[in-house]
Amino acid sequence: MAYPTNPIYKLQKEPIYGKVCAVNKQIGDSEPYQVLSIPFNPDNSDYQQYLAWVAEGNTAEEAD
Repeated sequence: MAYPTNPIYKLQKEPIYGKVCAVNKQIGDSEPYQVLSIPFNPDNSDYQQYLAWVAEGNTAEEAD
């Protein structure tokens, strides 16, 4: 799973049904990248940060 420098977010599909279930956030800018998996939970502060990033007009990379 490759992460470009922008966006730093990439959607994640669950393996059985292929439904997008979370968003991954790249942490750091050198390989090997650390990845934080963020569930779609409105109470999660990382998810709120992601939503604010999207509201600014950004788009996460599509899931593989």
